[in-house]
Amino acid sequence: MTSVDQLKSLASSKLGFAIANQFLVELPTTFASGGGFLGQLTTLLTSGVGLGSGGGDLNLLCSSVTMPGKSLLTHDRPMGMEMQKVPYGYIAPDVNMTFYLMNDYGTKKYFDEWRKIVLDENQGTVGYKSQYSKDIKIHQLRKPLKNIGFGAGPIRVNVGLGGGSVYTVRLKDAFPLDVAQIELGNEMGGIAQVSVTMSYTNWEPTSSGQGWIQAFGGLGSL
Repeated sequence: MTSVDQLKSLASSKLGFAIANQFLVELPTTFASGGGFLGQLTTLLTSGVGLGSGGGDLNLLCSSVTMPGKSLLTHDRPMGMEMQKVPYGYIAPDVNMTFYLMNDYGTKKYFDEWRKIVLDENQGTVGYKSQYSKDIKIHQLRKPLKNIGFGAGPIRVNVGLGGGSVYTVRLKDAFPLDVAQIELGNEMGGIAQVSVTMSYTNWEPTSSGQGWIQAFGGLGSL
């Protein structure tokens, strides 16, 4: 039987348990240049939604996301009196994301415009995959083991040690397959959300870009 001390020792050696609400989604902020919907989305990303590097504000509004899985496809093959499963391929299920909506509905507009690049309903045309598909990164994050803050005059700098990403996947050639309906109701204080299903070609573990040491600063009280 595993003792409490053994569990505590294991948790300490592995830097604690992975926390489900510690995550980050990096969505595309630029698409192919040009007019039409491509140009509209680029304008929307740089002004209307106010996105920064790696998805910016939109990433902050992501309330939930699915870390993708992968299943083997098999067929049964007789081996003597036994049946064995023989793999012949794989399937990677779609990824679901949910976002809070602000009063400018910028998140909804972002995915509406992306969807128009995939399928232009007015013109009855379908875009090229090289135009509408983009890579997306999903990070499982770790809280910093130690935070250090120091200042010089009004400037404050905070450094987090031991944070960053513990596991990162890259969705290759992703695009919004479904932008779900938005539920509205009379619940007091209820925040509107939109759910999006992302399709993609494949996924793979990749380097995170979220370092072990994280630093940020700003102006303190003057």
